Parts: sequence; structure tokens; C-alpha cells
Amino acid sequence: MSAAVDREVATLPRRGLPASEHRLLLGAGDLLVACAAGVVALALWSLTAGFPLQAGFIWSHAYWLMAAPLWAAALTRARHLRVAFSVSQTVNGVFRAALVLLVVYLAAYFYAPRQALPRLMVLHFLWQASLLTFAWRLVYIWVFTETSLRRRVVIVGAGRTGRATLEVIRQAGPRHTEVVGLIDERADPPAPSIDGLPVLGGPSDLRAIAGRLGASEIILSLDGEASGALVLALVGCQEDGVDVVRMATVYEQLLERVPVEHLESDWLFTSFVDAVSTRDASRIAKRLIDLVGAIAGLAILVLLWPVVALAIWLDSGRPILFSQARVGQAGRPFHLIKFRTMVRGAEAEGIAQWAAPDDPRVTRAGRWLRRARLDELPQVINIARGEMSLVGPRPERPEFVAELERQIPFYRTRLLVRPGLTGWAQVNYPYGDSSQDATVKLEYDLYYIKHRSLLFDAWIVVRTIGTILRLRGR
Repeated sequence: MSAAVDREVATLPRRGLPASEHRLLLGAGDLLVACAAGVVALALWSLTAGFPLQAGFIWSHAYWLMAAPLWAAALTRARHLRVAFSVSQTVNGVFRAALVLLVVYLAAYFYAPRQALPRLMVLHFLWQASLLTFAWRLVYIWVFTETSLRRRVVIVGAGRTGRATLEVIRQAGPRHTEVVGLIDERADPPAPSIDGLPVLGGPSDLRAIAGRLGASEIILSLDGEASGALVLALVGCQEDGVDVVRMATVYEQLLERVPVEHLESDWLFTSFVDAVSTRDASRIAKRLIDLVGAIAGLAILVLLWPVVALAIWLDSGRPILFSQARVGQAGRPFHLIKFRTMVRGAEAEGIAQWAAPDDPRVTRAGRWLRRARLDELPQVINIARGEMSLVGPRPERPEFVAELERQIPFYRTRLLVRPGLTGWAQVNYPYGDSSQDATVKLEYDLYYIKHRSLLFDAWIVVRTIGTILRLRGR
């Protein structure tokens, strides 16, 4: 780097906000906007309903302002930075929040006593909240994607893991982040550039480079152990106020997956085990919810059984149901129950096969059942038995589990929890028919296990309903 450039960048201040502060600002803004939407909705309601807009009217209906925290809660997923800094995904997040609250209100309106709940007020609120939230989010995106406020990032590691980090940030990183270069922990002297970004120096140069460039964050993306010089430099950067994060943390934040191929060997017994143990307190509540869901599912199964059974029988005869060995929690085998969607003798040679796109073994009725995910409905029986949960990693066949354990690191870790009727991998990734697909789905499964909660489960169920309504099953 030339002396002229050195003098130019030496004046750059450290800038940009960390993800936690962005979420805090977004949450506070969403709440304030929702309160303003509540006030505007009350004013519009008074005008359309013929009530005088007086202090007494507003005070007597102030309980409607309780809709503000509900709106802010419904936007929780939209505060993920990958969503918050994308206009299209922000629109999608606001629309989903409005739709969820509208469905909840309509359900309450249906069961409430006659004239107990008004109709216009909730429509006014949702409309105003959607418009004001979208306007506020556009301002936020415009302000924090300006060059002067972008978060400057240096990647420490120019090998395989460093390149993977750079690719993830380029593909999924929010627009408020700017990667200014890499530090090569291996080469001396370092390579001039990697994938179009300059290699700024080696470990001993890190602290000076971070200060000169006004770096806000250093992403540690090493292929091996950190050298003593690098450790000292990282400590110095932290003393200077620069955030130091690991590649796995950034990968999880941006993709909501765990980077299986870039994890340290002790990862399972460090961050993962600690995160899982803190969420075990909800297992009783989760089981109660599973039982309620199983009862509701059984009622739906009884209603749909005659139609589905008749369709299968007319198309390909008996049997109607199909039972197959799967691997459950802690490796315990069980028999999963489904509506039969393939021809009889689909595996006549006794060799387990992946389901392929446009699989010729799938019957005509089975194709529609798969698209609507109705073939999975009998698994509510497995949930009632305690063999499965409503939400969790999908159970695999013993033959596939044995093969994938040999090929994919940490694959057996997904057996720490009950398998699910639906899951985080299912709503984010299509059906897989290879070990590469299984690796990506494992990344989603491990993220779910690490971050699971009842609220996360509820979001996955909502996403699953959307998949079913769009007939996107296979």
C-alpha cells in the first residue's frame, strides 16, 4: 500500500454497529412505529365509525396500544440483518407479520361473543403499521448502507476457511458490511490478493492494519491453530475496541446454518453442548405442545382418511399406509407411518434408494399427496407415541444414517433430539438425494438444535403451513 493511500486511510474512523446494536435499534423503532400506527388507527376508526375524536375516546380505547408489542414480536424474524437490509425481504417480513396477526385476530373474532370485538380497528392498525414500518425500514436501510456508516471487516485467514467466509459474506452478507481485505496467517510474504481482495499483511501486521483502516470487526477464519504472534495481535485489536468473532459465528448469523465442514474438532463439546443444555428446560412444554398437536392432527387424519384412502386405492390398490424403519432420538429405531405414495415393491431388490425428482416410482395420487405434504399426516401417530416431535430433524433410514455418518462430520449429532414432522431444514432446503444435500440439511438441523425454542418451533410451523399452501412438496 502506497504512502499516499496510508495517509488517506489513516484518517478513517472506526465505524459501523455490531449486529446486536442493529437488532436493538430495529426493535425499538418497530415498537415506536407500531405505537404511532395505533394512535393513527384510533383516529381513523373514530372518523369511520362516527365517534368524536376526543381525549376520552382515546383513553377508553388505549388498550389497543397493546397491539404495538405484538406487532414488534411478529417482526422478530425480520430483524435478522440479512432480512433487515434487503428491501424485498423486508416487504416479505412485514407482509407475513400482518398476515399472522390478522389470522390470530380472525380466530379470536370467530370464537368471541357477538359484538365483543370490532372489525375495522384491526384492519386500520395492520394497514398503518405495515405502511409506517416499511417506511421506517427504508430509511434505516438508506442510512446504514451509506459508505460512511458501513461496518469495515478484515478476514484473518487466506486459506480454505477464509475463502469460504468471503464467499458467504458476498452472497448473504447485509449491505452494511464491507470486507476491506484479508490477513494471510500462513504466507511470509503474503500473496498480493485473493479472490479480488487485497491481502493486507501477516499476523504481526494485524493490529496496525486494523487501526489504519478503521476496522470494526475481525473474522477469525483459520485452517489450523493460531500462532503466538496472531494471538497477541488479536488481543491488541480487542484492546483497541475491534470486535473479534469466529467464522462459525458469522456463518450462523448470515445463513442460519452451522458450517459443518469448517468446525473445530472440539466444537461439539464447547459451544454446541453449552447451547443445547440451556434449552433443555423447555422439553416438558415441548412435549405437551406435541401432544396437543398430535390430537389435532389425529382429528384431521380421521376427517381426511376416507378421501385419501379412496384415492390411493383407486390409483394403485392396497396397502393404504406405508411403514418404514427410521432412526430416532439417541439412535433408537422406530417405524415411521405414511400414506403410501409409491408403487408396491418400489425397492424390490431390497436396496435403500433416495427419492429423486420426478421419481417414476411415485404414483399419480402419491404425487399430489407429496405436493400437499398429506403423505406425512399419519406421522401424528408417531408423535403421540413419543417417537417424534412436531418440529425437529427429519428421521432418516438406518442405511442412510450409517453411510452419512462415515461421510459427514458430526452427522450423528442430529440424533440428540427427537426427529420432527417438519423442521428447519425442511422449510429452507428442498428434498435431498445425495450426501452433499445431506450436509446442507445437517447444517440447518444443527442450527435448529443449537437455537431451538418454542418460538422458533412456532415460526417453523408457520413456514411449513406456507409450504403446504403453495403445494411445494415433492
